Amino acid sequence: MRTPRHLRVHLPAALVAATLTLPTPAHPQTKPTQLSDARTLSIVDLSIPAELGYVIETHQPAASSVPATIIHIQEAHANYEAQQHIVAILEQLIERYGLKLILVEGGDGDVGLEYLRSYGPPENRKEVAEKYLKTGVLSAEEYLDIASDHPLILWGVEQKALYEQNVEAFLAAEPLQVALQPVLASVREAAEGLKGQLLDPALSDLDAKAKAFDEQRLGLADYAEALKRAAMRQEVPLGGSPNLVRFLEARRLEQSMQLPLVKQEQQALIGRLSQVAPEERLNGLVAKAEGMKAGTVKAAEFYDTLQQLASVSKVDLSAYPNLSAYIRYVAQSAQIRPTILSDELTALAAELRKSFLATPESRQLTSLLEEVDLVEKLLDFRLSPAEYRRLDSVDLVTIASRWERFVNAQLARQGRPPLSFQALTELAAKLPTVQRFYLVAQQRDEQLVKNALAKLRETKEPVAVLITGGFHSPEITRMLTEQGVGTVVLAPKVTTPTDERLYHAVVKYKSGHGTFDDVLSVANPPLTKAVSR
Repeated sequence: MRTPRHLRVHLPAALVAATLTLPTPAHPQTKPTQLSDARTLSIVDLSIPAELGYVIETHQPAASSVPATIIHIQEAHANYEAQQHIVAILEQLIERYGLKLILVEGGDGDVGLEYLRSYGPPENRKEVAEKYLKTGVLSAEEYLDIASDHPLILWGVEQKALYEQNVEAFLAAEPLQVALQPVLASVREAAEGLKGQLLDPALSDLDAKAKAFDEQRLGLADYAEALKRAAMRQEVPLGGSPNLVRFLEARRLEQSMQLPLVKQEQQALIGRLSQVAPEERLNGLVAKAEGMKAGTVKAAEFYDTLQQLASVSKVDLSAYPNLSAYIRYVAQSAQIRPTILSDELTALAAELRKSFLATPESRQLTSLLEEVDLVEKLLDFRLSPAEYRRLDSVDLVTIASRWERFVNAQLARQGRPPLSFQALTELAAKLPTVQRFYLVAQQRDEQLVKNALAKLRETKEPVAVLITGGFHSPEITRMLTEQGVGTVVLAPKVTTPTDERLYHAVVKYKSGHGTFDDVLSVANPPLTKAVSR
């Protein structure tokens, strides 16, 4: 949800030197993927393994002005797990669809590193590049451009001056971020201490679960079930959350079936169909199964075909209860839009909070905590575009004064000393420094799309990948769709949080405001000095 990969320059000279010092084993070269061997990309059928990531949304325009597809991958900067998954996703796109063109933020023009391939064979290049991928100095596509022999085009789609303004804003905001975080923490601590007196315990429980979910300590399924229970208690209907309803039904079906029996029943059903089904349609089912195994056919499509074939062949699926439940589970899961589900969870949680707030004081306290959360996200560069628009419409100095009046009035009622808000008021006046970062980030969106489409038209590639931070994704997707470009939005699977210290060290190093040793000092696990010489 923040700025892009910063400045694609100054790869450590050690990267080349270390490659030369490694032994050179005899091995065959990796065979580059030829576009003529690749399959045609179908937006509807594009899928990636769940262990690597997921498709967030797809847009297939009725009439395309650009005869190509852009696969937009949401970046997770300096996160080694995410970068590994992006590498694997890119390799699948290369192998399946002949991907060559990778459009990236953080640079302008040719940002390829293919020239480093001449310094060593793939095994050596991969070994060295892996170390720099772990530090965040290399991104997934840069790693692939060094370590593989695929004929890639890495092209930066930034407007240089605008991008440099964004980096400057990021660096200028860091001192304020360091100063404000402990002050905000004290405000949050005081406000949290008022919950017991002002809020329904059920709301405190809901807030705790929301926080645990946001911090990835509570899974999606458990959080969804918690919201459902709260909605039943407060008589809040779920009709406005269709994706949540589908998710809960899919979870119910998942829990109702015995997975080992699903496989047995599926084998039994296919054995039965092989005896009674029309041969042509049976061959179609086999083709779907092979496609699903290869990753070119979605599970929902295969099981829909299986269900139709059973119906045509007059085979009663009720004789296969676990498989029937699994088929419904797959169908429900296929209809869930992850991004919209996330929005529905947020909206439902907000509606539930309102239902718990019976007094003006409880409403004020809840509003204060939400605003503190937004300011913390602002400082961490984690705001979504919608959250930024909400925060941008209010005066943060006024908010700080309102917090002070409310918190100290409540503390006085309890006979406790007032909390000083002087530092917060002074620092809040400087928050436009941070807000400028978001403003410039939004201005970059138009240039990113403009330059991406220009390169796409120039190369005439049928498919390209565009990699940006998640903050840019909604606006970029909207602009691409409006211009008639088929678009698929992907996100890598991430289970480990980004190390913020590492991220900041990489930003400073790549922008010329820090050293590579600074990056090494916070890398986990650290690179050895032998590599960094």
